[in-house]
Amino acid sequence: MNRRALRAQFSTPSDTTWKTLVLEAHPGSLTPSEYLAEIFGTTRVQSTEDVHLHRVDLGDDTTFIVDDLDGRFWSFHSTSPTHLALRAVQAKVSLRRDLDFVWLPTEHLRQIRPGSRPSFVKADFKGAAIRPADDIQDLSISVRGRQADQLLDTVSRNNGHGHAFSIDRITFPIEDKDFGYVEQALNRRAHFVARGDSFALHQQVVADVIGRYRSFVEAVEARTTHFRSISESGGGTLGGTPIEISFSRPLPSIPTLFEELFSSREPFRLWGLHQADESYGECDAVDLHVGACLRLEAQREFLRVQVYDGACGNTVARLVSNLQHYVDGALSIVDPELNALLNLDRESQPA
Repeated sequence: MNRRALRAQFSTPSDTTWKTLVLEAHPGSLTPSEYLAEIFGTTRVQSTEDVHLHRVDLGDDTTFIVDDLDGRFWSFHSTSPTHLALRAVQAKVSLRRDLDFVWLPTEHLRQIRPGSRPSFVKADFKGAAIRPADDIQDLSISVRGRQADQLLDTVSRNNGHGHAFSIDRITFPIEDKDFGYVEQALNRRAHFVARGDSFALHQQVVADVIGRYRSFVEAVEARTTHFRSISESGGGTLGGTPIEISFSRPLPSIPTLFEELFSSREPFRLWGLHQADESYGECDAVDLHVGACLRLEAQREFLRVQVYDGACGNTVARLVSNLQHYVDGALSIVDPELNALLNLDRESQPA
């Protein structure tokens, strides 16, 4: 197996779907082969001609070609049935703190291919645990057709209910004169499903989406709180800045939000002993993804996150994506650069 053979293997007739699940991996000192063997078992992992491609055969008609070329965001390619592929990956992510999903914010889904219009959009907001009964608590709507995103804009944003709008899945027909055609579907956990005549175009779409996501994650990490010594005799400087998430409408209950955030459950994966009343809450928490510490403070209008040196930016991406899904789909980040990377403002996109 090499990259040419990979493309040939996945260049199947248009009625067969390709699945690519992208995970954030922290192998530490292990080589990619050792890391995959530790996760799936030595007998399940096979090396290939390409040092960055690995075959993982889990039996029961579930096989992946894992591409670790990115270094941080690994692609798990498969033509196995979707439910089997998802079940296999979900089981490993839930048991390990060195694996996590990619958590795409709403605008990262809407702009899979800037300039292209989606043919299917599913919005799915689940705010019943947080939003009061006199507010929109849940909103689930699926729209098919080339006017899908425009209709959802009319339903949500033009009526002042943007807080209840959060995209869960989206599909784009994409045609490129150099590569070919692919119908590309994607959900907010970076599970790509595609069919068409160009696996190369599918790979390019995946790389573009992950590249934009990486920019946000790395910008978060550039803001971590850290101490740098300036001499052997002592002294130093404190750097970094908290990340403030602003809500489009006040939180109805800070204690209720904190109970959801720090329950150790999916999807937030945070734990901490917190103090909260209706005007203020605070918690020194642990991210169960990498075991890093972070501090969160909340008032009704905002949530402030202080991430410490060595933490993973994916923690904040996961937090923001799930806040959009369960609390406020119209939230923003006060830091202009981070907000531009979150919402993919034109000036923030890579050339």
